[in-house]
Amino acid sequence: MRGARPVRSAEGPLSARLTRRAAIELGAGAVSLALAVLLLFVMANVHRWEAAITRGDARFVAAPPDLSQLNSGLPPPPPTRWKVPTGFAADITERLLGLRDDMAFRRALALFRAVNPNPNEQVLFGQDPELPAKRIRAQQALTAVSKDDPDPRIRSRATNMLGVLARTGPTPVDPAEQRNQILTTIGLFTSAIKLDPNNADAKLNLELVLQDPQTEIFVGSSPNGAPDAGKKGGAGSGGQGY
Repeated sequence: MRGARPVRSAEGPLSARLTRRAAIELGAGAVSLALAVLLLFVMANVHRWEAAITRGDARFVAAPPDLSQLNSGLPPPPPTRWKVPTGFAADITERLLGLRDDMAFRRALALFRAVNPNPNEQVLFGQDPELPAKRIRAQQALTAVSKDDPDPRIRSRATNMLGVLARTGPTPVDPAEQRNQILTTIGLFTSAIKLDPNNADAKLNLELVLQDPQTEIFVGSSPNGAPDAGKKGGAGSGGQGY
């Protein structure tokens, strides 16, 4: 006679399933809590970013280059800096809001202002030994903006500023190099206008270059510039020229 089979307890498998379910729910809750906390930090950083950009823009506009200093040959002041939020949440906020391009343009604009390009550049080169390095930093930053910024108007402004830097740089001794400098300048201003036909600064700058007697001497009456920057097409003070 076969003995009765032992009754298997259902509590073991059921208990294991409940434990796994509880662990999953607990993990999901922890993830949700972490995301909620991160979202709060991001929301707080949105206001911090907006305030930092607004204050930085106001400081930049309120502190234009000193014209007396510009004509004295004194070294230009250091670039204005936007005091933006830092940290992990601030970095995520910057990415989510798409502010990296905006900040790259602002930093390039500050570096451009620090160079203070003007017709007296030859004097400035003699009195500020750091000016060549400043010009290189500004040129690198503006070139990056002129190629990478998604807004063609911003690329146009950066390209126009590159043309200003080329125009106000040291005049080469070699006539061939001087001709190339003029052609590069014309090409950059032309590229800026193609990127943004409403860029009045670029139009004025191009007109000034074309009317310069040096252009007629070294290039001729119908120059065609071949820009070496701003392929996608980059800002200066509005309507002043150079």
